Amino acid sequence: MKLDTLLQRDRILVLDACKERDELFERLIEPAKGLGPSNEALIESLIAREAIGPTSTPEGVAFPHAILDGIEETALVVALVLGGTNFESGEHPHCDIIFCMFGNPARPMEHVQLLARLARISRGVETLDRFRACADSESLYAALVEEDRRHV
Repeated sequence: MKLDTLLQRDRILVLDACKERDELFERLIEPAKGLGPSNEALIESLIAREAIGPTSTPEGVAFPHAILDGIEETALVVALVLGGTNFESGEHPHCDIIFCMFGNPARPMEHVQLLARLARISRGVETLDRFRACADSESLYAALVEEDRRHV
């Protein structure tokens, strides 16, 4: 699964500091309006998934995700959060690179494939440094597309 079919410029964000996870979730669903479920349902699903276990990594990347009835197409919102966000995992640092995914329950493999793709392209200090160096959503979009093309 290549990202270029899922990346939408209006769903690539560079956000000012967002200290709390749930506040970040509210900001992430804003560009995802129109997926089907209500904003409240989207946020509740992300919070419920985090309750199972944090989606953050020791590298400062987070992969919050939810599968909900009413979502027709897999959707991806990517954010670079200046200052990072606390994902409430005592063992991981605040996350500043966020890949937020929403999927259709009838097509769970799309969700799994996207998660695997994102994990693959976000590996390595150099890659994460390139993402973190982006000053705006356009440069983040370009960096994501470029990195995705490096992984066949």
